[in-house]
Parts: sequence; structure tokens; C-alpha cells
Amino acid sequence: MSLCGVTVAITSSRRASELASLVRKFGGIPYIAPTIGIRNNNPLNSQCNKFIETIRNERMQFFVFMTGVGVYNLFQNIQKLHQLETVIEKLQDTVVIARSNKPAMELRKFGIRANLVPDINTIEGVLNLLGNFDIKNRNIGILWHGDYSHSFREKLESLGSKVFEFSSYTYSTSLGKTNAAMLKEMGYDYVPPSEEKIGRLIEDIMAGTIDIITFTSPPAVKEFFEFAKRNNHIHALKERLNHNLLVVSVGPSTSKMLATFHVLVDIMPATYRMGPMVKELADFISSY
Repeated sequence: MSLCGVTVAITSSRRASELASLVRKFGGIPYIAPTIGIRNNNPLNSQCNKFIETIRNERMQFFVFMTGVGVYNLFQNIQKLHQLETVIEKLQDTVVIARSNKPAMELRKFGIRANLVPDINTIEGVLNLLGNFDIKNRNIGILWHGDYSHSFREKLESLGSKVFEFSSYTYSTSLGKTNAAMLKEMGYDYVPPSEEKIGRLIEDIMAGTIDIITFTSPPAVKEFFEFAKRNNHIHALKERLNHNLLVVSVGPSTSKMLATFHVLVDIMPATYRMGPMVKELADFISSY
């Protein structure tokens, strides 16, 4: 199996180097153009204070932590405010749910153990997990990633839960020095995004020099197309992606986001990981 020298666009930022290595391993040419960065919610301390006050005053039966970066960003600031012990104490009688092993690992660094991690690391996976409990008249806290899912909150509320939402950052097409340093501290070998890189990627897609584009998260999809929309490229770009490139998605959530922009997914791995994604892509190219 081989990628046979095709050019593969990589829109990931935090794991761009890792994905590029996989592409090279299978004989492809990586084209790194991250479409997503992060910026702190302003002011971040206000989110910390809101989180602390809510934890103090509302008894949380469940708390969902969606992302490792969100956990690290929020809790390092809680630590600076000398409120970490209070938060740990208040969460002791709470069912703590981590969407994946990444937020679970970050929580452990701050002395908090995740009780549950869903088998499928998506919002749907978290919802299925919560379906094992009686959540009527229960307080559920959610620390989001850089975006909110209104449908998730509405579903929980329709089941009788009271939902408290928090977020320590939002998504962006750039990455400031502070957040770059934070990602480095967390061990990410990130490649910072920029609007210049995204613009050049779109130009190269339109010029026909890109064979394949990969997406490994819904936000990477959203920021890419929002940039294209702002720069009046979206209609021509979608046409090109649907007819001239292979579009590769790492999993259902990412594919669902692509569908909202009316872009068809050509390849999605059975196991929602980057390694299987590149392997299945190589299988497809080899048999094409």
C-alpha cells in the first residue's frame, strides 16, 4: 500500500507534524496548512470566577470536560487564583466525565479523577453515556472546547437537566504567543495557523496542485470554510473539493461538519484515529 507520491493537505495544527510523518511513511507528500488556532476568552479570569462560584453554589451531579486544552487553560488559572483545593473538594461527589483520554489526563495533573470516558469520544458518545443515568432534575456542568453545541444542551434540558456551560477559549485562524507557549507546555508539537497559510492552501487547491485534503476535527473544517466565505471563495472551493480532490475525514463528527458545508467525504476510517485514516487512504490510492 502506498500514497504513490500524491500531495496531501493537512489542516490540523496540534498534531500536524505527527500526521505529516504518517503521510511521508506511506509515500505521500505532506502539505501543512493548519486552519485552526485558539485564543483565550476575554477576560479569562471572569470565566474562572464564574466556574468557581458555580461549583461552590450549585451542587453538580455530573460534570463533562470536553477537551484537554480547555482543562489545562482553565485549571492553571484556577491554581493561580489559589482556588484549586476548593474546586477539587466540590467535585468529589460529582460524576466527572472526560470526553476522551486527553481531558482525563489533564484532570489527573490537577488532582481530579475522571469517573467515566465514553467509548466513542464524541458529543454523541457523552450523551449515550449519560443515558445510563437518571439525569432528570440533575445539575450538569460542561467545560466546552472552543465552541458550544446548542443541540447537546437542548437535549439535556429536554431530559430535565439543568445545564451550566463554561469555556476557556475560542477557535481562531491564528495562534498568539501565550497560547503557543501553553500548547508547548502540554507537549504538543504544534504548527501555528495563519490566514496567509489558509489563503495559499485555497489558491493551491484551485490551481490543482493538491490531490487530497484531510480534516481531523470539526473546528478545523468550520474555520477553513468560514475563512473561504469571508474571502468569497466558498462556492468555487466546494465545487473543487466535491469533484477534483479526495476529501478525508477522521470520524463522524468531522464528516457531519463537512456535510453542513455541502462537502462530500470520500474516505473515513472505521477506527477514528489518524493512523488508520492514513492507512485506509493509502489502501484506496493503491487500489485506484
